[in-house]
Amino acid sequence: MEKDYFLLEDGKKRVESKFSENGWLTIYESNSENIDDQSTVFCSLITTKILNETKEKYSWPFLMGSEGKPSVYGDNSYKVNAEEGIEPFIFYRSFSLPEKYVTYFDISEEFVLYFNLYEKGKDKKNRIFYFIDELGHLDEVLVIEPKSIKVKLRYLKEYITLKEMHFVVCFEYMRLSKEIPSEWNIKNIDETTKTSNHTYNHLIRQVSEKKQSWIIGKVFIHPNKEKKSHFDFGDSKNEEFIIGFDDEGEEILEDCSKTDGNHFKITYFKKEVLNKYYNEPTIYDVDGFSVGCKYFRLKIDNNVKDYVPVFLTNLRVLPHKEQLHWKQYNIPPQNNMNISGTYYKTMIEGNWAEHPETADLFFKSKYKEFNKKWEKKFGWRLYKPLSEKDKYLFTSLHKITTNNVKAFCEQTHTVVKLTIERLNEKELAKNIDPSVKGSIAKFEKFLELNSMVVPDLFEFLRNLQSLRSGLIAHSFSNSNKECKRALKYFGITDENYVDVSEEIFIKSVYTFNTLEKYFKLNK
Repeated sequence: MEKDYFLLEDGKKRVESKFSENGWLTIYESNSENIDDQSTVFCSLITTKILNETKEKYSWPFLMGSEGKPSVYGDNSYKVNAEEGIEPFIFYRSFSLPEKYVTYFDISEEFVLYFNLYEKGKDKKNRIFYFIDELGHLDEVLVIEPKSIKVKLRYLKEYITLKEMHFVVCFEYMRLSKEIPSEWNIKNIDETTKTSNHTYNHLIRQVSEKKQSWIIGKVFIHPNKEKKSHFDFGDSKNEEFIIGFDDEGEEILEDCSKTDGNHFKITYFKKEVLNKYYNEPTIYDVDGFSVGCKYFRLKIDNNVKDYVPVFLTNLRVLPHKEQLHWKQYNIPPQNNMNISGTYYKTMIEGNWAEHPETADLFFKSKYKEFNKKWEKKFGWRLYKPLSEKDKYLFTSLHKITTNNVKAFCEQTHTVVKLTIERLNEKELAKNIDPSVKGSIAKFEKFLELNSMVVPDLFEFLRNLQSLRSGLIAHSFSNSNKECKRALKYFGITDENYVDVSEEIFIKSVYTFNTLEKYFKLNK
């Protein structure tokens, strides 16, 4: 054992730090496996009325397991808390069951209810309490582990500020050593240290054959000077967005919350702003006119190929964190920028446009429409429904915005999954020679039996399938001859993934249109 360790210098450093680290406060800790090296941290709340009195003494307000809540006295009088001005924050629970002894800690129900904390864990000794913000994000507030409990300090500070109470972290460190080197020059002491933030006693004495070094005391966490809570909505913070240029050519920024004359002012964003939402299809959904989730719904014009127009004041529906996401993709307007005809007809005139204008949205709209028409005529769907676990594929499908091979591969895979891989082989195979294998071959033979021969259509489908089959870790196989043929068919280079992605959507729509026309599905 080193001298500083025996003198509990590590414990004193934690006292100086007020048991706080990286925004977290330790409110319980136990290390009692070694009888010669033990430490305990506990906590409680006290009122301002008894603060000065409590600071004078280094003893704890109460001991773990004797929290005194509730208390019933001999005359059957009942008190919520045994000691006036002292309130427990965590509770040591113990149960002597016939087959075993069970212990764990509970947290102040008032604290949990105040923040409406969501609890998750595998058992009572391993739990995490989360605060759910306005976007549904989970923020860890309190972590319970077998030997430790920590609380995020800013939540605790808000709580004690509203309650007008002080938080007390109680601590005890004790070390014993049989042999103390004479050069350490250790003398017996019984010293009490007091500051505005802590009070503790350091005792060094001889206990039987061992030297004991022991500190016991309290650290005080005081409430904030200003009362603020997460319930204080007040004037919600809003960002400014670009709406044009002034006479000097400088960008004009306007607050999206200001409504005077701003109802039809448009601000524009890079198409990449939507990638966040497409990439989390189980949370968000994106269509031609909006993007949203269970926490917000923003009206947008997603019918323009290269950018996203939004009416400025619509952005105020977004939580501030979400506005910051959009702000980083905000771009100044150019002469040729405007809202789409589809958006104008639908959202301004109040008349539904027949179809979206961008290739990806048009594909998704046409896909659903075509499948319904086919089923009406034949009694079965050409494209089988997606399973529950795969439904996100349709939601997340979109035209890529940059020449990113990973994004191209993912979207190509989805188109193939929705079309070629969902072909209803069982129905297509009826009245077809069993020797015909593969969904595309069966589809082609089905059309031939219906006197429809379209080699260009099947050249596209086979090359699309080969492209999909040749994907290896978001790249293309150089050893796959069919994949090489498909790369040549689509004319794929490192610079044209965006264009090819759009071509795949357009040719897929051509497939629907060709079949609709031949089988007269519109009648």
